[in-house]
Amino acid sequence: MSDEIFKVFVLEDMPVDLELVKRQVRKFNPNVLFAVARHRAEFEDKVTMFQPDVVLSDYNLPDMNGLEALLYVREHLDSTPFIFITGILNDEEKVAEAILTGASGYLLKENLRNLPELLTAVIKQNEQAMAQREIEWERRRDNQIKLGKSIAMIRQLNVPGSDEIALSLQEVADNLR
Repeated sequence: MSDEIFKVFVLEDMPVDLELVKRQVRKFNPNVLFAVARHRAEFEDKVTMFQPDVVLSDYNLPDMNGLEALLYVREHLDSTPFIFITGILNDEEKVAEAILTGASGYLLKENLRNLPELLTAVIKQNEQAMAQREIEWERRRDNQIKLGKSIAMIRQLNVPGSDEIALSLQEVADNLR
């Protein structure tokens, strides 16, 4: 485990459950910094400013549900892993909805001892996805540069139809952004 601080945001309204989650996270990485929210306003005020490495959320909270929290994270912290830790997400339909909405995983509170392994898998999967995004971004950037050079060369030819070809290539380049 690296010496970097692992930032974990926990959305949980039950103090005992919060402490149990913290204990398991420390088994994954003892060098952890927690931010905690118990309700919507506190969550929305803190989560984007904290910039967590992962969000752990209960499903049922006093004034919101976990899916609302997940959608908020996807909107404001797109690539941040989000894991449900809950006592009631044992309904297959809700599990499917959570995953399809963008959750990185879920864990029943009765299986909390498995949190370190789940965190390992989710963080690794997120790192691979980020690396793949970086590769794709580099490929698109390289293609834009090549198209830009091609457009400049075509415009320099100054032959009939070169402006139309250059405009068509410019449209392609604009669509790559």
